[in-house]
Amino acid sequence: MRCEIAFGVDARYVKYAGIAMTSVAMQSEGQPLGFHLVCDGIADEDISRLAAFRTAFPQTEVSIYDARAALDEIAFPRGIPRERLNRSVFTRILMPELVPQSLDRILYLDADTLCVGRMDALRSLDLAGAALAAAPEGDAQQRAAQIGMRGSAYLNAGVMLIDLARWRTEQLTARTLAAWAEHGASFVLLEQDALNYVLDGDFLPLGQEYVRMMDAFAPWDVDFSAQYTIWHFLNEGKPWIRYADPRVRAPYWEVVRGSPWSDLTPSEPWETRIAYLAGYHAEQEEDYRTAAQYFHAAAERLMEFYLEHTHRMGKNEKEN
Repeated sequence: MRCEIAFGVDARYVKYAGIAMTSVAMQSEGQPLGFHLVCDGIADEDISRLAAFRTAFPQTEVSIYDARAALDEIAFPRGIPRERLNRSVFTRILMPELVPQSLDRILYLDADTLCVGRMDALRSLDLAGAALAAAPEGDAQQRAAQIGMRGSAYLNAGVMLIDLARWRTEQLTARTLAAWAEHGASFVLLEQDALNYVLDGDFLPLGQEYVRMMDAFAPWDVDFSAQYTIWHFLNEGKPWIRYADPRVRAPYWEVVRGSPWSDLTPSEPWETRIAYLAGYHAEQEEDYRTAAQYFHAAAERLMEFYLEHTHRMGKNEKEN
């Protein structure tokens, strides 16, 4: 039976979805795979590379869905300009209505994932009547309270095994978008908050053996000798950024080299914390010139933040 896997991306993230797809294909040893890319735009070059992916892994089929019209129709809460948000995050909510109605089960993956083990057990998991299975957030109780949930079970929407028939029967796409339109001004995590608000804990929790969430620059609590199925990289710490933790960087770039995106070059760290940690990893690898460069960049950005913050505080004190 073919395993169906979906991604939701904008044009900038298609390449990272392609690398995640490559990791799945490498771990699947010839198993038939159907990939479904729900896109808020896609470059011609990436369409060509996806064709090359299909040739490299002949057991795969790749379908591309243009989500732009559906994204245009999403109602935004009053006071939140569309241009301030990355609307492509809503592709994961639209996906169950865009893929063929004949599909009954699909595994949704964010582009910042890496398959590191066989998916047989995950894809065949008994959902016990739930519409989906997902990994709980580490601070689930706090997040649930922040958005007014009755319960305390809050999921991370980056990896979801979905019963498509049940999702559609429960009208989760429409209900999630309605919750976003009505309450989205208080939803810090956008569509993830909206989906959790609607589900209110009604999902099957996935254990770490299926989904191991981590920061690619600070995976201090990860047992890399353990068996996992999916690595999911959270927050700003992505494995394609230069000088991620070497235990993450090595397997990720091995997959990159085996993909049609093998010419990808590492991104430079821009966020303060990531720049500092990149410097730390560079120093550990005795690349002292690069370490100094990243430490300097982190210090500069921290100083800019401090000066801006103190200026704003001083201005407020004068006004009061």
